[in-house]
Amino acid sequence: MSTAVDNNSAGVYGGGTSTAVKSNGEKVSDLFLTLLVAQIRNQDPLAPMESKDFVNQFASMSQVEMMENMASLTSTSAALQESMLVVSLGAQVGSDVMVATDSLALGGDAVRGGFVLDSAASDATLVLKGPGGVERRIALGAHDAGTVDFRIDPQALGLPAGRYSLSVVTNTGEAPRTEILGQLQSVRLDATGAVVLAVTGVGNVSTGDISRFLGRTGGSSTTSAQGA
Repeated sequence: MSTAVDNNSAGVYGGGTSTAVKSNGEKVSDLFLTLLVAQIRNQDPLAPMESKDFVNQFASMSQVEMMENMASLTSTSAALQESMLVVSLGAQVGSDVMVATDSLALGGDAVRGGFVLDSAASDATLVLKGPGGVERRIALGAHDAGTVDFRIDPQALGLPAGRYSLSVVTNTGEAPRTEILGQLQSVRLDATGAVVLAVTGVGNVSTGDISRFLGRTGGSSTTSAQGA
């Protein structure tokens, strides 16, 4: 009896379960059906699976497939949002932006930036580390809590062109995040689908690094940084 069942199953389902799963990208429903066929072929004819077992397995299959479809829709929605963000930010190309960064590229032109103090400091210092590990400390003086603006003039400070790391130290021990003013040059999607913004003086940054959009006519009074 068992031989008849096995022969009949082989005739209906062909070459067995190994040929049913053709690739890792097979749909979940196909994989479940493959496993179900294998169970049917290998069950004990004298004690076959009960109907409730089939119902439970099909219910599980439906739940897993629904989760798979939801994950696919979520991924598609995220990609669409990224594309819409590129279009939206594209309209801001040419605008001045403040970028949170710990490095900047210095050439011959002055660069403006700033940071926010949570509490007053009697001594704040801007620390630049350039090519070759050379460090330049720029005294900014005492400041109350709030926004502190600074201006770095490479020519006045005798700083050679190159990329510099950037940080702020205070007598209170606070280490605020530094921001640099630059112009948004371009917006694009990289190979992973992430939005990448090119900003003058900073380079490529993510959308999370942009702290403020200042429009196309930015300009606010700042205090020039003097070398210490």
